[in-house]
Amino acid sequence: MTMPPRPIDILAFLTGEDVSIPQMKFVDVGAMDVGESEPWSQLVSGGTASLIGFEPNPVECEKLNQTAPANSKFLPVALGDGHPHTLHIGKEPMTSSLFPPDPEVMQRFHSLWELCEPVRTEALETMRLDDVPDVRPADFIKLDVQGAELLVLEGARDTMSDVLAIQTEVNFLPIYRGQALYADVDINLRGHGLSFHTMVGVGSRPYRPLIKDANPNRGFTQVIWSNAVYFRDPAQFPELAKSQPEALLKIAVLAHELYGAFDFAALALQHYGATQKQGLATAYIRALMVADPAITARK
Repeated sequence: MTMPPRPIDILAFLTGEDVSIPQMKFVDVGAMDVGESEPWSQLVSGGTASLIGFEPNPVECEKLNQTAPANSKFLPVALGDGHPHTLHIGKEPMTSSLFPPDPEVMQRFHSLWELCEPVRTEALETMRLDDVPDVRPADFIKLDVQGAELLVLEGARDTMSDVLAIQTEVNFLPIYRGQALYADVDINLRGHGLSFHTMVGVGSRPYRPLIKDANPNRGFTQVIWSNAVYFRDPAQFPELAKSQPEALLKIAVLAHELYGAFDFAALALQHYGATQKQGLATAYIRALMVADPAITARK
């Protein structure tokens, strides 16, 4: 997922305002390299954040470790509820899941079952995220585990108490048998004090038999999956400004750098500035408007 250039470099902006940028910790669950750079990669490679990733395929995990910067490490661990499971390995390894794919649902669409049809199964021990040393405090979590997202979240109750933002794959149709759907994941995350912000990317396929532009991977209107982004609920910002002001700086950096959510970043900086540095949000907004005339502000 390649993000467009930002109007300003928020790290350079904060440094120029004599604001110390706090170190962050990222957790990548389902870290297999699928050939796309992650929007948080620059924060990691630049040293603003460290990363701990999980990729249960030992070969893929070793590939990740061979190219990882010094502040990153990947563990060949399958996360879940801490109990043994069966891994259903799909024709495309990235479609492998702790839940069996449902051919009745998948075969309604073009180019879905063909990728996910299991080629074999294997027994797999899972580990709860709460039981992994060095994970906490996690500021940001990316979760992509092919239908097992809620299983991982239920094994991460303590870890989630620290999390400021999460990007998790969610499904709107039960393409894997027994999987949780978006509504289930949403309830869980709201219970941790997180608030829905946006969807990143849309996974779609056309219902058989129609195809548009000879592309079986391009759906008409049916959304099957996406990536849901949640941030710490803004209702908590006044209290964070008093008890954990650095958390508001982290939220601002994550919103700006990962998602181009400049308005949300400004909101976080307003609350940070109220207790730490008056005028910081105003300076940020002014810098944005100078760099991009399409951005304006009004009460």
